Amino acid sequence: MPMYLISYRKTEGPGHKPEWTSFTTTSDESLEADAVRQRVDKRMSVLGETLWGNGEAVWIGSGRLDDVLYRREEAAPEVSIVYGLVES
Repeated sequence: MPMYLISYRKTEGPGHKPEWTSFTTTSDESLEADAVRQRVDKRMSVLGETLWGNGEAVWIGSGRLDDVLYRREEAAPEVSIVYGLVES
């Protein structure tokens, strides 16, 4: 089953600096941006977090975990969610 890394920018409140939070998920099917957004929304509602940026989910490709995490840092500042396939 493919494993995906999903990262999103969250903030603790107005005036606070956004930071990346990440989690992995496995899926029998490839994940689309809408499905990723739904997973992030569900997680944030449970944790009481606020999403930073424009709410856009961007595919950042596949690679080793460290490669995908590195590409996350290259996302435009207004992008809220990035996701990629983690290869074993």
